Amino acid sequence: VPAAEGKMAAATVLAARFCVARRAVAVAVAGPRGAQPRRERNEPAMNDALHRPGHRGRHRVRGAAAVTDGNEVAKAQQAAPGGAAPTIFSRILDRSLPADILYEDQQCLVFRDVAPQAPVHFLVIPKKPIPRISQAEEEDQQLLGHLLLVAKKTAKAEGLGDGYRLVINDGKLGAQSVYHLHIHVLGGRQLQWPPG
Repeated sequence: VPAAEGKMAAATVLAARFCVARRAVAVAVAGPRGAQPRRERNEPAMNDALHRPGHRGRHRVRGAAAVTDGNEVAKAQQAAPGGAAPTIFSRILDRSLPADILYEDQQCLVFRDVAPQAPVHFLVIPKKPIPRISQAEEEDQQLLGHLLLVAKKTAKAEGLGDGYRLVINDGKLGAQSVYHLHIHVLGGRQLQWPPG
């Protein structure tokens, strides 16, 4: 596990350096205006879990196809359900990884997605480690309802009064890339149908 944590830390540093380099290229090509965050250029806001100024996330929003792109499917194919290593969400819960937290209570945590697929994209996760929705038990009924109500309240607080989409991926064929139950909440633009 220490070797995996070292690789994770190295990947995080490398990703941060890449973002700085990408921003420097934007300044060189488009001048200082090219380095401004989207929301300062009157374009749709693109939030990420680390909420770094000027960072736009890994993906541009490209309609319905972007919600589950090939990269996300590849991650789902490689994800190890029930592995011994902590998930990225358990590391956010224990505060060993930073996140842009929108809400927290005794049962759940809400934070912005690091790779938003819509102008507003956040995740609602239970503090109880349920790997998949298909592995939830009868005793989780109240918790599952609570997650939906928190999603509704947070969507309202984020200005999604005109509508939004809730998504729960389950298992390999459902493109679940993190085996800790989570609800994606996406909105801020007209979403397309069918989603998958």
